[in-house]
Amino acid sequence: MSAPKTSSPHFLGIDLGSSYTKFVVLGGTDEVVYRSVVPTLSRRRTAFDEQWNLIHERYRIAGVCSTGYGRKSIESAIQKTELVCAAAGVNLEHPVAKCILDIGGEDIKIVESNERGGVVHFFMNDKCSAGTGTFITEIAARAELDIAEMSDLARKSTSPRVMNSFCTVFAKSEILGWKFAGTPIEEIARGIYLSVVDRICKLPLKRDLPLFICGGVIAYHPYLGELLAGAIGTQVQMVAEPQFSVATGAAALARESHAAESGDSQARERSKHIPGGV
Repeated sequence: MSAPKTSSPHFLGIDLGSSYTKFVVLGGTDEVVYRSVVPTLSRRRTAFDEQWNLIHERYRIAGVCSTGYGRKSIESAIQKTELVCAAAGVNLEHPVAKCILDIGGEDIKIVESNERGGVVHFFMNDKCSAGTGTFITEIAARAELDIAEMSDLARKSTSPRVMNSFCTVFAKSEILGWKFAGTPIEEIARGIYLSVVDRICKLPLKRDLPLFICGGVIAYHPYLGELLAGAIGTQVQMVAEPQFSVATGAAALARESHAAESGDSQARERSKHIPGGV
């Protein structure tokens, strides 16, 4: 028999990314009570619907916020950009002025955020797949690298060799040349990561602020985060549960919206500091 539904209000954030959809449920405080992830690209919405139903069976959901590529598909939710949600999510644990690097499946986002979780400036690398999860996955496949083993393999190499091509097509040809030359698989793995690091270091990071890294790519490639920390030369920290940062921010914004609508003056004051917010 399923557990009885909670009586207190909870808030659901849904990040519908290009590869995966993330669900986060927040209680009345900043405590995350539920997380889950399902593939986004599916002919049927079975996995999504199962999560939606399970969450509504367990929790009294008082507000929903959707974000990501598919945010408009949930008509009953308030809809926010990934930039606003990333700032709100990271700020729950790190309420300081900061720079956020969100490496996603098909883009890279840089967000300068103030200590209240508001977006000050942002940059999106959405015209090219270089440095994204899709780029890493496609190049790793050409190199016959298992994504699950890639970080551990790369750690075994100290080679400074960098893959020079940012274009996916040319990078695949370059990897093929490495394979013909008998380059060790550990060196190939590290070379792919170093290429991503090189690409990100050329983006307009705010280097006088602490940098927090989030996104699904860092969740699956932790060694990439370590290499970035060494290359960027500023205070760098990978956030906890990086794949869920944006969904967590969406849940927090759903809570703010509900509190503001219900007459919570403190919540209304907080919401003023969230650009494009509630």
